[in-house]
Amino acid sequence: MVTIIKNQLLKHLSRYTKNLSPEQISLSALRGSGELQDLTLEEDLLTELLELPGWVRLTSAKCNRASFRIQWTKLKTVPIVLNLDEVHIALEVCEEPRPLSQNAGAAAMGGKYSYIHKVIDGISVAVNLVQIDFRCDAFTSSVQISRVTVESRTPDGRKGDLRLTRIKSPDTGQLLIFKELEWQSARIEAKAQGAAAANLPPLRLLLGNTHCRIVIKKRLSDCAVVGSRLAVRPEPLAWALTDGQLRAALACAAALAGPVRRATDQATRAKAARKIEEPREQIQTRGGGSERDILARMFAKHDVYETSYHLLAPRIDLHLCDDPGLGRSEMPCLAGGGALQVTLLGMQADLFPYHRAAGDRRHWKGYREAATPHSQWLSQALSSFCADLLDTLDPRPITPVNKVPPPMGNGDTNVSNGSKPSVPNNNSASNAPSTTPTSQASPTRTRILQQLGKLMTTCLVLRIDDFTVNKVSTGSRSREAPRPLVSAERATLPGDAGLLHAELTFFYYPGDVCFPVPAPKLYVQVSPVRVCVDVPSVTWLCAFLPHVAAALPDDPSDSATYVDVRAEAIMPKIVLEAGPEHVSQQRDRPKELHICSARATLTNVRESARSTGAGTRADLAAIISAVRRGAPAAGQFPSAPDDLDPLHEQFLLHADQLDDIDRGTATHGSLLWREARGVWCARAEPLWADFCGARATNYKPSPLLDATPFTAWICFENGFDRIWALCRAGGLCGVQVNHYQLLFLLRQLERVSELAAWLSHQAARMPGADQGSLVAAVVVPSVELTLVLPTSCPGQESSRDVDSVPSVPLDTSSLQDLRIGSESTMAPSMLERDSGLLATQASVDIFSAPPLPAEEVAPPSPGLNFGGLTSVRRGLSSLAASLDAALTRDERSDAASTASSDSDRYVVVGLAAESPDLADLAFHEFEHGRAASVGVEMAAEVVERSSSPSEHSLTSSCKRRDLISTCTFRLSNIHLVQQSTTGRSVMRLVADDVAIDECPAIPWDEFQIRLKNKFSMRARAWSEPSTDEYERRKIEPKIAVKLARNELPRILNEKGEPTGLAPFEELMEARLRDLSLDLNMSTALALSEFIEDEVILPPMPLDVLIENMRLHLIEDRAPRSISSPPPQPLDLDLTTLKLRRADDGVIHLGPPQVTPTTPDVNHQAAQEVERLARENEELRKRMVTLSRIAEDNRDLRAKVEEASVLRQCVHAAQQEAAALLADKHQLLETVRLLQEQISGGCRGKR
Repeated sequence: MVTIIKNQLLKHLSRYTKNLSPEQISLSALRGSGELQDLTLEEDLLTELLELPGWVRLTSAKCNRASFRIQWTKLKTVPIVLNLDEVHIALEVCEEPRPLSQNAGAAAMGGKYSYIHKVIDGISVAVNLVQIDFRCDAFTSSVQISRVTVESRTPDGRKGDLRLTRIKSPDTGQLLIFKELEWQSARIEAKAQGAAAANLPPLRLLLGNTHCRIVIKKRLSDCAVVGSRLAVRPEPLAWALTDGQLRAALACAAALAGPVRRATDQATRAKAARKIEEPREQIQTRGGGSERDILARMFAKHDVYETSYHLLAPRIDLHLCDDPGLGRSEMPCLAGGGALQVTLLGMQADLFPYHRAAGDRRHWKGYREAATPHSQWLSQALSSFCADLLDTLDPRPITPVNKVPPPMGNGDTNVSNGSKPSVPNNNSASNAPSTTPTSQASPTRTRILQQLGKLMTTCLVLRIDDFTVNKVSTGSRSREAPRPLVSAERATLPGDAGLLHAELTFFYYPGDVCFPVPAPKLYVQVSPVRVCVDVPSVTWLCAFLPHVAAALPDDPSDSATYVDVRAEAIMPKIVLEAGPEHVSQQRDRPKELHICSARATLTNVRESARSTGAGTRADLAAIISAVRRGAPAAGQFPSAPDDLDPLHEQFLLHADQLDDIDRGTATHGSLLWREARGVWCARAEPLWADFCGARATNYKPSPLLDATPFTAWICFENGFDRIWALCRAGGLCGVQVNHYQLLFLLRQLERVSELAAWLSHQAARMPGADQGSLVAAVVVPSVELTLVLPTSCPGQESSRDVDSVPSVPLDTSSLQDLRIGSESTMAPSMLERDSGLLATQASVDIFSAPPLPAEEVAPPSPGLNFGGLTSVRRGLSSLAASLDAALTRDERSDAASTASSDSDRYVVVGLAAESPDLADLAFHEFEHGRAASVGVEMAAEVVERSSSPSEHSLTSSCKRRDLISTCTFRLSNIHLVQQSTTGRSVMRLVADDVAIDECPAIPWDEFQIRLKNKFSMRARAWSEPSTDEYERRKIEPKIAVKLARNELPRILNEKGEPTGLAPFEELMEARLRDLSLDLNMSTALALSEFIEDEVILPPMPLDVLIENMRLHLIEDRAPRSISSPPPQPLDLDLTTLKLRRADDGVIHLGPPQVTPTTPDVNHQAAQEVERLARENEELRKRMVTLSRIAEDNRDLRAKVEEASVLRQCVHAAQQEAAALLADKHQLLETVRLLQEQISGGCRGKR
């Protein structure tokens, strides 16, 4: 009996194994158990059975021991258990895709689904160890997986009767099988090989316990697999990677990219052709509660509508470390290395390889289609593609007979948000009403519509609930708590909204069809994030990331670079933090500067020509025209002949649509990829900036920049080495700043300058770095700069004691605009619109403000007070506790509300929470864990906000009672150009006119209200100046400033090596002409203290030329004595004045140096003399440096000569060693011949 069973096993297993003998089989038929040892599997047949991808080939498969147990009497309910001890598999990469068989798995099984198939589908497999060796030309890798189990599970993930692990459809002839794959641990190792990867370390990754939920959909008629869904859910991961390991990983990925792309494209098209030919039967809904109806509903609930693959990672912690070398910055605090921690929470990656372009996405697990505007963008793009394709392939005029909406594919699949790609289905050409004079008039059009109905997509979706990037940690920061560099603003998000949503979509046709397809599309949406500008962290990233990215090879194929990209950030916030210089006793000194926007967009796709907003070619043409109008004439100060033109040729061609790509006339996939994608458009709708953290405003925001829309156009040359940018403000810009805010801005400017210097230094270190450059032009039509100054009105200063401020009755009507729980820096228009979303309290509790601590005595601040008989300086008035500035900021600018009104749906639609799909346990557990983590975060946020000291008081003073004076400068037609090249940076500023308005005394809160109202009115009434007015201004600007910065040779250390940043010299030149200004004397004195810095810096060389300037100073100060005469104004008329400050800080005043020559020659000669003087001074400094370098060079030459002698000695020794080695080989060969002769003689004697 046993022998017969063994022979039958040998007969069936001989197809799958090599050299299997009866001695390898141990069998107990009655017990239903057996064991096989030392199995060697047939590689080719196993490759086809497993349906391995076409880019990989199985070269070896062995198993040392396999045992099985069968319960003969319980085959219907209890699975067959197959235990494998160790399995060793060897794989290799196929450079060219190997041919794939059609339905290899189904062919092996054969026939209609029967009892034997149920038994086989229910087998449980357990493997102690799986060792997979992977080899290709670029790298070798190994994967070791331990404790692997494959079991059948019920739809809700439990173990149970085998009959409960399958669901059979009573109507469609299909079957769902539920499996779970689990492994205890996995170890992945990879080592790049080759000359380019000689110094790269091996890559090692560890994976813990991982669960994989698998749902397989089969057809009962032939056992073919119709679809499947695989969901992988690993436990929380923690990886530490160096830049060398990341470079090795990228090198391995780049080596696989080509074979995988070719094989995947071929296999996807072939499988899609089979899937699209399969009839899609719908489940018929029947009345009654019969068992058939229950099965139909259960099948519909767990049905696999299309094949998909999912990765559900609850938490990933990445620790990125830099190795010594180019990837490590030379910044002193980073010289010893640094580490960056990235934490991802609730990451879900989904791949849908066979999705119809015209189908909806309601069945996608965990996908909230209404929460992203991607569907609308994709629908518009597909509609535009269809229209362009018809116009290209069938350009004959069409006379519509019946105006009907375009066919939308299957009628039962409508997008949940009402938008759907306008791609016809297979039958749309015959079913749609005729749009031509006769239905036979355009057979080409009919074929095009039929082919478009087959359009399919491969879609990759990435969603992250939350992520945090901490600031770089170094040896000096090791004991500090991690501080976030990039983090989510959870207070502005609903509980179930994700932080990042990204989709990458590729288009193709099933089968081997060469027909135009839309370009790949990448859409990214980021919910509110907070980005801190930390100089060490940004410097570390700019050294780390380019070094890692250099491992990627350049892909010359156009298909890899031509992608339609649209990225949107909802309410992003950039934060500039105060450094150690912050003085807490300075009540007006802010701690942070928040630069915010309601919505920021970056795209390389142009908006429709019918659109009137930003992002169109017409908008680019308007910005180009504005730059041309605002720029000074060629050769006129502050321009120079060697300046780079900010209007790059690529901008000009793109605006006129002359940069289209010629794709020829032959029909191919990229036929319609004609629009250039090298010009990018960035928009902020709108942009505003607030100071935060000042005690004077009760830690509430104080405005710096009023909400104004900004648009920027960017193009690149030679990769990212050369960058051109054109920026423009959408209208009137309002800026206000006081003395302490100015000090904060000066310190931030120093940090930004330091950051720019280190980034330039790091770029110069990269190998093969080209001569990089950055040219940015900014056009602002009009700016109102308001300087907040201390008042000089006698007897009207407020007390500095907060406790002495009486309570002001609070108008309850003002509480209607209060938003509890909203961010203080949210856009004013957003606060009002989203009141129902961000605030849930119906009443507001009134609290009293805590008194100011006695030890916090406000220091005297710069200011002037001439009241009474005292001449002692008094500072600004102390600030009483006040309401949040956001309460009155809703009237900041109607232009801001108009500009940001389009962002309503981007914030509101994210709140359309959909209930989690409970059809799949893996997704249910993932959603449940995500909700739990979010709930904890929200609770922590509530506790933090409730205990925050920045909570404002409503029972104490509702207004700031201190008086201030203001001075407003109105500048028009501002043209700013920043040009940075290797070793030189120049900033040029031009303004057409300046006007001054003053207010000697006004309460701070009243000033804010009036300023916002007036600014709103002026913003609405503002209009673009006419062309004639621009031409009148074109003669010569009234204000022109030029700031030049030149790098000097780097300082050498004791070893003669350059170290640190290169020193630099600066020179500021200015030209003021034809100005008439009226100014109060008190304001002029206050301005002198306003610009006073707290830090003594080396004097910057200045060169100012004033021509035809009139200054009328009004004496508004109170007389010192009752007998003093009435004050008289002071008039200054400066015809020509030259102000120059040298490096020593001495200021020289006088007329410009003139000669009897003509004015033009005199001006040119003076400029030439100044230039020669500067060059002589620079040459003198360089000579001193060169003398030191010459001494170092002499030492280096001596060392080079010594090294040359040693090299010759080494070369001679190598030659002698080679000769000895040759003699050794010759002697060994002689010995071998002698041994052969001796052995041959011995055999002859025998």
